[in-house]
Amino acid sequence: MFRVNALAGHVTAGQLAGPRPQVRISIGDVEYKGDRAKLPALVPKGFFGPLRENEEARQSWQWLLRKDALRQDSVLIGPPGSRRRHIVLAWCEMLDREAEYLLLSRDTTESDLKQRREIIDGTLHWIDQPPVRAAREGRILILDGLEKAERNVLPTLNNLLENREMALQDGSFLTSAERYDALAAPGAAPGGAGGG
Repeated sequence: MFRVNALAGHVTAGQLAGPRPQVRISIGDVEYKGDRAKLPALVPKGFFGPLRENEEARQSWQWLLRKDALRQDSVLIGPPGSRRRHIVLAWCEMLDREAEYLLLSRDTTESDLKQRREIIDGTLHWIDQPPVRAAREGRILILDGLEKAERNVLPTLNNLLENREMALQDGSFLTSAERYDALAAPGAAPGGAGGG
C-alpha cells in the first residue's frame, strides 16, 4: 500500500519577497519537490480529495512522479470515460502544477494544436493554443482522446512530443531550451551537434 504525503508550503511575511514556497510530495519511495504554481487559477481543484484513498490512483500518481523525475512524457491508457482525466487532474492538483487541457477529436486541426488567427481591434493576432502555451510556460499538457486524433495532426503532435519542436504560424519556432542552448553555444555546428 502506498501513502500520499503532501506538505503544504506556508507563506509568511518574510517569504513574500523571496522565492516561492515549494510543494513536497512522497508516494511510497518516490519523492517530488517543486515550486508552487505561478497562476493558481490554472491548477485543477476538487479532483484530489475523492481519489486520495484510491489504490489505482496512488499507483498511477507514483508512476507519473517517476516519469516526471526522468523528464519523460506519460500516457495513461484505459477504458472510455473520465477516470484517466480525473487521475491526471488530481495529480496536477496534488503537485500544485498548472495544466493545459485539449480534447482531441476527429475535427481537431493543426491550428487547434498550434495557433489560431484572431482579429482584435482590427489587428491580426496569433493566439497560442494549449500545447503551445504548455510548452512556453512549462505547464502540464493533458491531451484527452489521443486515440481519436486524425492522421493529419499526428505528425505535428509527434514533433512536439518527441523532438520538442514546432513551427508556428506567426513565423516563430518552438524548440526545447536544451536544444536552443546547444545551437546558441559558440562554435555550434549548423546541425546542432556542437563543436568545431
